[in-house]
Amino acid sequence: MRTAVRPVRGRDVADGGAATRRVSAPSWRDPRFLVGVVLVLAGVVAGARVVEQARDTVGVWALSRPVGAGQTLTAADLTVAEVHLDEATAATYVSAGTAPGGLVALRGLAAGELLPRTSVGGADDLTARPVTVPVAGAVPPGVAVGALVDVWVVPAPDPADPGGADGPSAPERLVEAAEVSAVVDGGGALSARGGADVQVVVPQGALPAVLQAVSAEDDLVLVPVPGSAAAGTRS
Repeated sequence: MRTAVRPVRGRDVADGGAATRRVSAPSWRDPRFLVGVVLVLAGVVAGARVVEQARDTVGVWALSRPVGAGQTLTAADLTVAEVHLDEATAATYVSAGTAPGGLVALRGLAAGELLPRTSVGGADDLTARPVTVPVAGAVPPGVAVGALVDVWVVPAPDPADPGGADGPSAPERLVEAAEVSAVVDGGGALSARGGADVQVVVPQGALPAVLQAVSAEDDLVLVPVPGSAAAGTRS
């Protein structure tokens, strides 16, 4: 005797206990679907803005090596730096679109430093003058471009009175905290003497005393100001 087999229908299963639910595809009118689309679009827009801002840089001049006060800037002293700056801040630095020719450093500039407009100008803007001071022997540690030094003079003995009836003259400080703008070891290529030539920036009021000491071949001693040579480098 054959037993007839008939398909199980939804209502039969429902009658048996567990109801079968159909999963329908989401509709574009579903609020959850719309919220998801909005979030995706917002993410795309935000990502695009981040990429755009990352590309939004301005080119300004930066120092490729230390430059002392009073030195004229050359192309070898500068490199282009692409930086993220707002318009007001960017205006305080020399744009890479500006030719640097003829600009003079009004103070010591360190390698890697962005070039501020207030730190450069013409030769007439300098309130001090660079003076070359011959140094006998080795250059003292800490005497480097950008460092500060006190300039002392030890007067040479009077040839007419080598013994010095009144005793040797006491050392005298001619300049306090003068900035070093250049250091040339060996006293220069055309010099036969040893030691070095150190260029220091001397206030105009102290120029006569320093020039007199140099011309009289008095012993000039450079005493570094502690802590001032951290960013200094020999040129």
